[in-house]
Amino acid sequence: MLKPFEALVLSVQEISESDLWVQFISAEKGRFAAVAKGARRSRRRFVNKLEPGHLLRVYLRPSRRGLAPILEAADLLWAPETLRTHPRAFVLASYFLELCERSSPPAEGRELFPLLREALETLDRTPEIQGLKAYFEYRLLTLLGWAPEMEVCLVCERPLSERAYFSFRRGGVVCAECAREEDQPLSGPVRGLLRSWGRLSPETLSRVVLSRDLWREAEKLLENFLLRVLDQDIKTLKVWREFRE
Repeated sequence: MLKPFEALVLSVQEISESDLWVQFISAEKGRFAAVAKGARRSRRRFVNKLEPGHLLRVYLRPSRRGLAPILEAADLLWAPETLRTHPRAFVLASYFLELCERSSPPAEGRELFPLLREALETLDRTPEIQGLKAYFEYRLLTLLGWAPEMEVCLVCERPLSERAYFSFRRGGVVCAECAREEDQPLSGPVRGLLRSWGRLSPETLSRVVLSRDLWREAEKLLENFLLRVLDQDIKTLKVWREFRE
């Protein structure tokens, strides 16, 4: 049996009458899958443990066939409580989990584990927190090496004035002279917010003073850019948009 370590449950899928296919992410192994044999029938080993968003200490046994390891046992270290009774926060947490699963190939994504854990714990403590979605998306892009350029024009490399545009095709901001028709106007406050994400944390988001419309502008911009980079359909995002609207 391998040395136990901490991991967050990303998703759970039934693969037989008694077995479950569980996707995890951890600081040790990145994203990985394991088979929980007999988990659907077990009343002791995995009861209330194999749920998305739960933090576990996992005990793995390598598969004899060299396939996915077997999940022998798990200790529940943390489980969200508020999310169970707060639909909006639950959907947002599900979105974070799906993003980490979709953006991380197997055995990669170790750097996402602390971000995801921090976001889930923050959301469980403060389900109405403003700006956490945009913060998470920007930090995810940064950790994966896809953060948009926000300091100088990507075309002429000159410092930006108050009039700036966001180019989804180029991956960052451009000046008014270099902007194309499809580029999106970027307000000064939102550009300032995006430039400051690296200095913020979930605990300091409450200090950011922006109108609801400006928060929405920042959120939609990062959401659209992230979808363009991932080039995947994020199912939970459709549900989140219903709550947002």
